Amino acid sequence: MANYAIISASHRDGAQSLRLAQELNTRFFDGGADVIDLFKADLPLWNGEREANEQVKEVQNKITQADGLVFVVPEWHGMAPAGLKNLFLWCSHPQFAHKPALLVAVSGSVGGAFVVAELRGSGYKNSRLLWLPEHLILRDASELWQGKGRESDEYLEKRAHYAVEQLKTYTEALAPQREALTAGLEDFPNGMS
Repeated sequence: MANYAIISASHRDGAQSLRLAQELNTRFFDGGADVIDLFKADLPLWNGEREANEQVKEVQNKITQADGLVFVVPEWHGMAPAGLKNLFLWCSHPQFAHKPALLVAVSGSVGGAFVVAELRGSGYKNSRLLWLPEHLILRDASELWQGKGRESDEYLEKRAHYAVEQLKTYTEALAPQREALTAGLEDFPNGMS
């Protein structure tokens, strides 16, 4: 059986991203995914010289144990949060390589698309993370899945189910091949640019 991790990429306390990560876990993973909260993890800023502390090692271990990943990423000023970029510096191909990942953008209003474009362009090079062709954009985040019976809630429930099922299919297909897919990374640890 595959293991999943859902990364709440907000490093803000009480974030809608964390609430939605927990909703996704409950609704589509029967509560069995490991939710990683970047606010709670409070990773130190990577500078290339600092050793990984206990928080970093704990997050690295959780991601290493996962076969498939979900990134729940708020759009802040048209960008992904700095804490997520920091995570990509602390965790690279040993944790992420050849693991399928569902990208879920979160917006408090009508945004979210910039996060998708940014991470598809920069979130894979050295990590070798495999973004699914499908992604989700969860807009009006504070209103979503609050039991108000909105039409958009129903649509996004169905769309999220579709996307998560794709993630599960990719994960089950790729997990047995991960060792073979990562075999050359000692010789070629960095992606070409």
